[in-house]
Order: sequence, then C-alpha cells, then structure tokens
Amino acid sequence: MNRCAICFTHTLSTLCGGCQSLLTPIEFPCQHCAKPLNQIDGICGECRADPPGFTKTYSATVYQPPASLWVQQLKFGERLDRAAVMAEAMLPMLSEVSQEVPILPMPLHRKRLQSRGYNQAYEVAKIISQKQRRVLLSDTLIRVKHTAMQAELHEKQRAANVRSAFRLKQEISHDCVLVLDDVMTTGQTMRSVARCLLKAGVQEVQVAVFARSKGL
Repeated sequence: MNRCAICFTHTLSTLCGGCQSLLTPIEFPCQHCAKPLNQIDGICGECRADPPGFTKTYSATVYQPPASLWVQQLKFGERLDRAAVMAEAMLPMLSEVSQEVPILPMPLHRKRLQSRGYNQAYEVAKIISQKQRRVLLSDTLIRVKHTAMQAELHEKQRAANVRSAFRLKQEISHDCVLVLDDVMTTGQTMRSVARCLLKAGVQEVQVAVFARSKGL
C-alpha cells in the first residue's frame, strides 16, 4: 500500500480520497476552453466572439488552493512529486479521449528549460502517457520565442506575447492531438499552439490542463 503524496496516509493511489476531495471540479465549463460558467452546455463570450482553435478543454479542477499551491510547487519549487499528483487527478477525465490520440506537452523555451531544469508539463504528460499507453510527442513542438511569463502580463498583453511563439520540429501524422499544460488562465498560449498545429495540418486540437483559472 502506498502513502498519499499530500497527507501521507495509507492509500491505494497517489492521492487519498480526502485530498482528492480538496480539488474543486468545474461544474459548468465552457465547451471550448473550460472557463467556469453559470450554465451547462454553454460557450463563454470570448470563445463565442473569437473561437480558440482547440475544440475542447479537459480540466481537473479550478485554479485555487490547494491546486494552485501544487502548481506553484511543481513549476517553481522543484517538487517533481507534484507531477504524479496532477496526473492522478487528470487520468479519469482523459479516459474519455481515444487512446489513439497522442499527448503533446506544452514546450518551454530552451532558456527557460535550462534555467528551471525541467518542463513541468512534460513531467505530467509522461506519467499520463505511461498510464494510458498514449504516444508522447515530447520533441515535436518547440517554443522559438523567449516570451515573458504570462502571469506577469495584463490580459491584453498576453496574446501579443505568445503570437508566433511556436513551430513544429517534426511532422505530426495524427489527425487529433491532445496538448497538455499545468494550468490555463486566459488560454492565449494554448490558442497560439492550436494555430501552429492546425496550420501544420492537424485536424483537431484538444487540451488537457490540471487547473483552469476562473478567468480575468
């Protein structure tokens, strides 16, 4: 028997039932970007006015404590054990996605990768890839623009910050791709990725994030 990664009580999985219950599912997500809404089967105003390119976003929880703390610990605190926690929370919802759909982790620019020492999205994606036996496209998409941290920018600056920030390093033979990241705030980075993939001939882009912000 394992111990819970958070509270260390005995459990059969990475998270015990008590710690799993600390996560807040999104009751009424936007059909495209998973932004929390007040009604079922809705589309948020931004996606209605400017479709994001990706068709659906799977999110395990709202971006609030303790989920937000776990994201920060993984991203900035070298707590690589938190990748297993996030993957565990994401696995059930991703069972809806065909096993034939490969998983593509959000890439970091080489300078940020060198500075951090690892890509948090890749750490989560490789666990999900192993658990669900999905193809992992770990070296297919690269970030060619060393962008400022999105969290440090105002909403209007975020789209410009990630415009043309990605390009394909290798061809993708799959019609549908599941892009994974740790958190989505406004979705501008993911929109940029989707544009790049669709331009390269991918027919459908789906998205998986551990946590989704309530939006700005």
